[in-house]
Order: sequence, then C-alpha cells, then structure tokens
Amino acid sequence: MNIIIIGAGALGVRLAEILLDEDHDITIIEKDESKVDKLVETYDIQGVAGLATHCDVLREAGVKESDLVIATTPSDENNILACLIAKKMGVSNTIARVRNPEYATQMNFMREELGVSLMVNPDLSAALEIYRTLQFPSTINVESFSNGRIDIAGIKITDESPLCNRKLFEFSDKFSGNFIICAVSRGHEVYIPNGDFTILPGDTVHVTGSHKSLGKIAKELSGKKAKMLKNIMIIGGSRISIYLSNMLASIGKDVIVIEPNKDRCDKLFEFCPKATVINGDYNDYSLLLKEGIESMDAVVTLSDYDETNFLVSMFSESVNVKKNITKVNSQNLVKMLNTMDMDSYVNVPEITCDAICQYVRAKKSVSSASMKTLYKLVDGKIEASEFVAGDDTKFLGKQLNTIKMKNNVLIAAVTKKNKIIFPSGNDVIESGDRVVIVSKGSIIYSLNDILA
Repeated sequence: MNIIIIGAGALGVRLAEILLDEDHDITIIEKDESKVDKLVETYDIQGVAGLATHCDVLREAGVKESDLVIATTPSDENNILACLIAKKMGVSNTIARVRNPEYATQMNFMREELGVSLMVNPDLSAALEIYRTLQFPSTINVESFSNGRIDIAGIKITDESPLCNRKLFEFSDKFSGNFIICAVSRGHEVYIPNGDFTILPGDTVHVTGSHKSLGKIAKELSGKKAKMLKNIMIIGGSRISIYLSNMLASIGKDVIVIEPNKDRCDKLFEFCPKATVINGDYNDYSLLLKEGIESMDAVVTLSDYDETNFLVSMFSESVNVKKNITKVNSQNLVKMLNTMDMDSYVNVPEITCDAICQYVRAKKSVSSASMKTLYKLVDGKIEASEFVAGDDTKFLGKQLNTIKMKNNVLIAAVTKKNKIIFPSGNDVIESGDRVVIVSKGSIIYSLNDILA
C-alpha cells in the first residue's frame, strides 16, 4: 500500500519503521525540514517538508495515488482537518490520532459523518491497558480479546511458582482446558513453547485464559500472594490520568493524583471528581512520602517525561510498593526496561501502532477472515492477533492435529458463540469462530496465513 504518515514524532517514526517492515511504501509529511532530511537518510521513505493541512503539500506527497493517510501530529484539530482534506482529494482511507477527552464522545460522529475511517485515542487505549493490569496484580501486562472475554497476560515466574524447572507437559493435567502458555520470554530470547519446554525462574510466560479465571491462574502460576489493589497513586495529570482515574474510581478504588501544573489540576478537579488531586512537585520525594506513597498498593507514573516516570517508579519500588506501572514513549528506554527487573510498563506509541497496523492488515487482506485485534508483545517479537473465521478459511472442519501450520505459530484460543475453548489437537475451527493466533517471525494477514 502507498501510505502517507503526517507527523514525525515518536508515533510517526515508529509507524514508519513497522509499516516499512511490512513492505508498504511510506511518505512522511513533517513541518520540520531537518527531521524530514534525517528520516529520508535513515529509512527507505519519501519525505515532504510542510503543513499537511495545505493542499499543495498533500499533493506533493502524492495524496491522489495513496491508499491511506495517517495523521499523528500533536494537534487533534490538525489531524482531523488533514484527514478531511485528504478525503476530499481522493484518499479512500484516513486515520487520525485524537487525544482530547472532550472528543471521546464524538468519535462515532467523526467517523460516520465526517468520513474519517479510524479515530485512534492512544491515551484512552493506554488507560485501558493499565486498568486491566491493575485488576490482576500478579501480572506484568494484560491484553484483551473476544470483546473482553479472553486475556493474554504476562506472568513473571519465581522460585515459588509450580511451573519453575518443570516441562510444560508435566503441568498440563492440573489446568487442562483452562489456559494455554502461548509464549515465553527469557532474557533477549522469545519462544513459542511445546510440551517439552522447561520453564526457568525469571522467565516471563504469556498465558491465554478466560477473563473470569485469569486472576486465579496468575496467582497460581506466579507463586505470589498478591492482594487486590485499593489505594493507587498516579504521578502526573496527563490525559491518560483522567481516563484511568475515572475507570478506577468507578470500581471503588481510592485514587490520588499528583501534578505540579495548576491548570492541569483544575482540569483534573473538573473531569475526575472522585479522585484526590494534589498540586505538588512529584520530583520532591519528601512530598511523595508525605502523601503516603509507602502505604500505596500501586503507583502508576504518567508524567510527560520518561526519565521522571522511570525514577519515581524506582523510588516507589524502594519503599516497597508492590505494584508499579511506568509509562514510556522512547523505544530505547523500552529496550532498557526489558533488561531490568521493572514490574510493568506501558508503551504508548506501541499501543497506537498496534491499532493502526490492525487496520492496515485488514485492508490489505483479501480473505473474509477479518482481523479484529492485534497486539505486539515482548518489544514486538511476538504478535497476538484475533480473526473471525470466514467461509474461505482453508481448514474449516478439520481437526487441528491434521493441519500443517508454520513454525512458531500457535492457535491460543477459540470462541464458539458463547463457549471459550483452549484448543487441543482434536478441536476444529468453524465459520464464525473467533480465533486467537500467537506467532513469532510471521506476519499474519488472515487465518490462511498460519498454514505451512
């Protein structure tokens, strides 16, 4: 596909990297000419310096020959306007990043009436991911499938875990049919395990299970006695904080938000009436102690600065807060966190990229097996995707142990109407089933792509 990306911030650059790897032709529009020059030198892309709300700039970027325009600038209004202009100039598909909470209730109108194909709200998506993780304290992260009925959770294995130093087949009988261990990360390596795979202390196992049973599974496998979280401190009054505070307050959690900017505090007071808002410097550790960080069940760092989030999370761990979640934007910092024993982190550009890549793959696929969900796990080394099986799926009605799949591809879960199955070799896929696929090293556009 010919794709125009508007904006060369962290999200625009990361999108360009991912979509280039998937063999799309990329043109970036960015008002900063020096950024354009650097990107053109670094990547095999075209670049245009200018404002994408100007027709001549879009025309120079080849908008009439493009299949998709993705607007990722910091301005919601410019993103929407650029998409509308591109649509009028002949582009069939447009995606706008929209972050303002005040626009959240207008998403459907913008899609249906203004013709923007997809509205992506990275802050809302990040808040949802953090919210899911806080619901299951024993997990590192949680991704959701099948309209929230199935989750994939990362669980750190300790010496106390019943999985530790055991082969998977030795453990399968106890929890047969309740979950599947679909991936294991160990240091810099990632595996799609078979029954002979041995789990070691320090491994992170990625488990597919039903949402209802995930808490019990996570406690059992982690070997930790994690209690439910009640008191939660949020560092920074960002848009993510607004969404997350309201989600947590709605289920009875006590939330404290610390933010140094007075205007942001006023906005928090307006949009988060059930949260306690403190106007203070979150870099002042004496203030954090005064506001009770030591008594918190969880601390979530959501400031605008990766370094601040990182340092406050380290301080929180040092005063024995059991659950810490760190927001990061820098891909380099993500790689650093993967080498350290940090509890949990959320990568906002990566979350947004997942949603956009899902849309792009669905448009590129010629199969009727439509993609519903896509997540990249373990720094993008593993993909978890969900499809609805169509009539042209080649292995409908065949027992799974009779079909030949690519290496490092696993069917992790199947939803049949109201029934969730963690499949064995005797199960079959039927038209209309929702199928979760976990893969390493393969780009999956449709269910037929899992076949060898």
